[in-house]
Amino acid sequence: MFDDAFALVLAGVRDGTLRDDTPYDVLALCERFDVRPAVLGGALQRLADIGLAHVTPGDVVRFTRLDPVAWAEGTRLLVGLVEVSMRALVPVATDDDVRRYEELVAAARRAAAERGDELDTTVLATIDFWAERTPEGFTARLLVRTMQQMRYGLATRPPWQDPDDEAWLASSLQALRLRDTGSAERAAHVFARLWERYLTSSAAVLGTDLRQTAGHASDDLYWADWRPDADWFELLGSIRDESLVRGQEYPLRALTARFRVPLQRLLPMIRRLEVMGLVEAGPDREGSVLVSTPTVDDWAETISLLLGLKEMCARSSIPVLTDGDVDELTALIARARREARVRDYAYTTTLLELNRFFALRSPNRAMRQTTTVVIARLAYILPEPPPFRQWAVEDFLQLLEEAVTSRDPDIASDACHALAAHFDAHIVDVRTRYGSMES
Repeated sequence: MFDDAFALVLAGVRDGTLRDDTPYDVLALCERFDVRPAVLGGALQRLADIGLAHVTPGDVVRFTRLDPVAWAEGTRLLVGLVEVSMRALVPVATDDDVRRYEELVAAARRAAAERGDELDTTVLATIDFWAERTPEGFTARLLVRTMQQMRYGLATRPPWQDPDDEAWLASSLQALRLRDTGSAERAAHVFARLWERYLTSSAAVLGTDLRQTAGHASDDLYWADWRPDADWFELLGSIRDESLVRGQEYPLRALTARFRVPLQRLLPMIRRLEVMGLVEAGPDREGSVLVSTPTVDDWAETISLLLGLKEMCARSSIPVLTDGDVDELTALIARARREARVRDYAYTTTLLELNRFFALRSPNRAMRQTTTVVIARLAYILPEPPPFRQWAVEDFLQLLEEAVTSRDPDIASDACHALAAHFDAHIVDVRTRYGSMES
């Protein structure tokens, strides 16, 4: 619901009319941008989520920049989101999608041959394509947001100057032409290796170590200030028990009165509910929310994104697991194997626990915190989430055990890809059994 105001303020940050580290009164900005305080407040909090604003008591905001390590963290989340977007688009790509990407690849190849200033713009355009064309709207929004953070998070971002990008251009174009999910996954891994080269060169320019290590993340990003309390559970419960009726519009001021919380405390809750897919902008997009009616498509998109985040978190955490972590993971794998064998419906919860395990141990805050939010989205987006009934996941479990033993992130990716194939079958099964799930 804050998209328009977010775009307006971001434009001011980008063009310098809103200066870094200068105090601005929020009400004055409301007048400047002709938006209501509630909507501007949500937009500013969204900017704060990606490190570009800091809202202080007294309704004062300062626009900020990221430190290089936090910026690099966000770009690694971006790389993982590209794979999720590719996996969603490739099987359903149209001829128009292919033609448009061919044009972008041709432009990037010309820029690489000429080694000119257009190289940065054309390579990033190949990433923008996946955000613009993926059929999964929630993933697209997150990818757009991380692209904005990557482009504008630093005062001066090192441009892409590596002309050796043919492997990415060729593999991604081939995956799109073939409409093949496996090829898309391989192309995304090519892009990930290319991106690490970009971060290595950027580290030299910035004079900062950008390697992914624990304890280097900013505490100000990715819902880091989020703390659920009794008011949050009351608001969430009112949506779950339909005291707040699906499809009905509620003014924000009416919600502050109903739940007896000030607007400043209500807005973070509304943002959280928006990300979870439970509310959206009211019809006038100004100062009201509409309680959503999620569908099976929203549920399926959330699963797709969570699988992608699981791979990101597994790849980043596998090399740094302690002996105690390995013991805990081994016990989780054994539990999943037992529950699959006897078809215990606790099996669904155990597989979700594996997501939490890797998220909690990932050294990348962007991945860790985003996974936490997406798990909540999956838990609550439907009144009764369907149980996972794909019992023959031994390929996934064995690959995961091998990844832990070898501490090899590539094998962890193979394990996650195997699990994704089972979840593809799960989604088909659910659509067959439950239809649209809209009622």
